Amino acid sequence: MTNFKKITTSIVVTTLVSSMALAWGDLGHQTVGEIAQRNLTSKGKRLVEEILGHGPLAEAATFPDLVRSDEDYKEFASFHFVEIDPRYDGSYDKIPTALKQKIDANSLISGIPQKLFKGLFVQTFSRAQKMDLLRYLVHLVGDVHQPLHVGNGYDRGANWCNVKYKIGKGEKAQYKSTNLHSFWDSALVEELFYAQKEKDPSYKMPGWKGYKELADLIIADQKALNTEDIASTPVIEWYKEAQDLHTKVYIDGERKLHPTERSYCQHLIKDANGKPEVDQRGVAKTVKATGAAEATPEYMTEASEIIKGQIMKAGLRLAHVLNDMGHRRYFNGIEDYQSLKVQELEELLKEFENKR
Repeated sequence: MTNFKKITTSIVVTTLVSSMALAWGDLGHQTVGEIAQRNLTSKGKRLVEEILGHGPLAEAATFPDLVRSDEDYKEFASFHFVEIDPRYDGSYDKIPTALKQKIDANSLISGIPQKLFKGLFVQTFSRAQKMDLLRYLVHLVGDVHQPLHVGNGYDRGANWCNVKYKIGKGEKAQYKSTNLHSFWDSALVEELFYAQKEKDPSYKMPGWKGYKELADLIIADQKALNTEDIASTPVIEWYKEAQDLHTKVYIDGERKLHPTERSYCQHLIKDANGKPEVDQRGVAKTVKATGAAEATPEYMTEASEIIKGQIMKAGLRLAHVLNDMGHRRYFNGIEDYQSLKVQELEELLKEFENKR
């Protein structure tokens, strides 16, 4: 099997300036991949096919979750998250070096296009390694658009937050319990078809509720978005957008509580500098949760609108990244950059930048 640890370590080391649960579930990730697929340019498609073959991006999007228990991949769970303490107001670049995760989603989202697919192909990777890296890129772009995958650094991306919600109506109604992170990953995504029917009675419910059907729903619903501006938004701003949604994602009403003030969430205890405190055994100190927050129908309706917007943005931005990588890879029809002389290469890159 691919020695993924070695190749990802290489990328992390060269990318960082200083150096839990699944996101969206299969349906959400596949839908991000499908929306991206529909927005690829000819060069973007060519790049994807060169690395992954002719399978859909929707298939590649779920790979990193499928291998999380595999011995060769299980150490990389932290790649699925970005953590930004509230004191830094969603600004990833303001996190002090001492507090920044050395291996997080940004490591690969920023690193893979620059390190592996910048057009030069200066790194020697096997086909299997390239496939792994591209699959992770596809997946992680989706991850960081799930608001709770840009965590606050206190409650494990709301995996420690208890929530209950009602299913059914009348006397047959029952409460289900889960954590807030899982609620956003899967339960709310799977309800999008039904939420859309309530929003628009003219919406025709599909017989099969798969990722292609959900992509159709979201694209039609989000048609008013300025897709060009959304697609080109810098990566560093994706994280702030996601964390800004926490005021609506956490069930706090209008109070906008700090993570330590949510009784339904277990949370870490941190010192004045924002570093988690540990006991004599080296175990992180926490305050346990009490009770559970209730997700009302109104909350769930608002959540469905947020999710549609975030999945749409993720798909458009993923396509933008892949298209840019493809443009660099096949610039002027030249594919073997390593055969060029240094001066010729510099001239080509200068010409390319002038055209952008």
